[in-house]
Amino acid sequence: MRFHAGALRTAALVAAVFVATRVVYRVVFGGAGGSGILLLDLPRIPLGGPFAHVALFGPITTGGLWNAAVSALPFAAVILAFGLVNAVIDMRRLFVHGSTRGPLRAISRSLVIAWSTAPALAQAVRRLRRAAALRGERGTAALLVPVFEQTIERALALAASMEVRGFAARHPLPAATPVAETLAPVAELADAGLHRDGTPLLSGMTFTITPGTFTVLVGPTGAGKSSLLRGLDGLFQHFDGGHQSGRIRVAGVDRATTPPRETAAFVGSVAQNVRLGFATATVREEIGFALAVQGVAEPARTERVRATAELLTIGHLLDRDIIALSAGEATLVAIAAAVVARPRLLLVDEPLAELDDAARLRVSAALRGLVREHGVAVIVAEHQWELWQPLAEQWLQIDGGRVRVSAEAPAARLETPPAAPAPAADARHPLAHVRGLSVAHDGATVVDGAAFELAAGELVALSGQNGAGKSSLLLAMALADAAGTVLVAGDDVAALTPAQRRRRIALVPERVDELFLQTSVAAECRRADRADSPAVPTDTTFALLLGQDAGSPSHMALLLRHPRDLSAGQQLCLALAIQLAPAPDVLLVDEPSRGLDPATRQMVGLALQRAAQHGEPESGRAVLFATHDAGFARSYAERRLRLADGRLRAEDAAVPR
Repeated sequence: MRFHAGALRTAALVAAVFVATRVVYRVVFGGAGGSGILLLDLPRIPLGGPFAHVALFGPITTGGLWNAAVSALPFAAVILAFGLVNAVIDMRRLFVHGSTRGPLRAISRSLVIAWSTAPALAQAVRRLRRAAALRGERGTAALLVPVFEQTIERALALAASMEVRGFAARHPLPAATPVAETLAPVAELADAGLHRDGTPLLSGMTFTITPGTFTVLVGPTGAGKSSLLRGLDGLFQHFDGGHQSGRIRVAGVDRATTPPRETAAFVGSVAQNVRLGFATATVREEIGFALAVQGVAEPARTERVRATAELLTIGHLLDRDIIALSAGEATLVAIAAAVVARPRLLLVDEPLAELDDAARLRVSAALRGLVREHGVAVIVAEHQWELWQPLAEQWLQIDGGRVRVSAEAPAARLETPPAAPAPAADARHPLAHVRGLSVAHDGATVVDGAAFELAAGELVALSGQNGAGKSSLLLAMALADAAGTVLVAGDDVAALTPAQRRRRIALVPERVDELFLQTSVAAECRRADRADSPAVPTDTTFALLLGQDAGSPSHMALLLRHPRDLSAGQQLCLALAIQLAPAPDVLLVDEPSRGLDPATRQMVGLALQRAAQHGEPESGRAVLFATHDAGFARSYAERRLRLADGRLRAEDAAVPR
């Protein structure tokens, strides 16, 4: 039994907030009068109309405050007791056990999701407070809507992840079905279509997937790759509210009538944003979650988890906390959690987007082993399909809502940005200086004494393996708190006010949606304009970054959409426009090409070029972007820096164009 101090700390914090809220409530509604010393004699303000029986404020005494606090203590004690029990006993396991059998299945299912979602609320608050600092926002009221949106997003992703792993299945189908033991197709689609709200997304799909084959699914951003995968695992029909036409059968099972939880023993699935789907606290528990809910005995489960971790070379991560994983490590853990049940069909949505070269080799080797040694049929949706070409036996290409099946790879699309010659070296002047910048997490040094310069008008790529500290370095530059470590245009960033800092340096984080505080693109642009009074309106900058005309019908339609409903490339351009509103001298961008198709990658690369060429090249801004994408760096960066073992070095003096 392990004592989880974090659960008790969280309970203590919630209990303290509850007591404070109770005291504030008493002060606002009727005052906190009573015995003791009179602290404030606030006027009592009666309300009118239907609230005539309510009065605001009134006298506040020490006795009144004490009584208000004491009245909250019984409830606070219950919260603390619950936190203590959770610190000693894994309540989630009890809920999982109750969700699979017994009379309280429905309640237990809800409790598992709520219990696992609750930490996401605190995480969302922390992320959005950081994003507010990056935007120079001071108030907290604007964070309420995005905190709620992110919490709901986490709950839905978690529920979907648990569903495809067999959580709460009532009649689970066994892995060793007769179909799985033959050479019969693992998946069959005949004139199949996927529709949502009466709108067809994909239609006329007719193809088969046979055991032990590797299939690559390609298509532009928004073409429907994720929808097709979710149609195969059943989430589209039974979780997303979509509708299926035609026939989709997986291992002989009709997908239209069989929900994902019943086929978890032979269908594995890995979503794009894997962090949102994690249901447990440690890597070991996460990998074994599917086996636990499917009733696999503890000894067999332990051995299977160990073997799966070794297959993906992540055995050293088994006792790591989930929240401590890097992006690439999280992807590897999610794949391990999907294959631990030894599925016959494995669906993986863009697994390479956040991985460095070494991690990509590990993932490709693991999937190759599953195909060749275990007979698993693997379907991978990927923009960087060239990386899978040595393994692919079949290609599914989505074009205009139709799926074309081919044994040949699609024609390569090379990025050819228009020539944008860099100014001569002597025309450049150093704009930013980083001197001895170090970053530590939990006592471990992630970045050790980074030192470099950025010149006006140049684009610089920052590379490094997963977990090397690239994101940490960018964040430490944008929110520098150590004097003399980051200087921009002669100003020490650590000594600037938030508004002054934004005019010197701005960061677009990897999760660009963290910067969005409003419910429409137009509202986001207006908020940025009010805060920063840009020379060019933010919506115009957004249009320029997209390569559109500001007044065009297509752009006006974009302004009416919710920021989270934009494509990945459009979201990034909106985040760039917001952060460019105060005209910063230095722009930092974390993983700008992640999850983008070639056309969108080019759009984003050109947007970064436009951002750097603000005004004349010699008086432009410096752009530093972190990336795993060597091809993107070669196409758009003028030079590269590499972070390894906490140390920063120049990878090459210049990148050939």
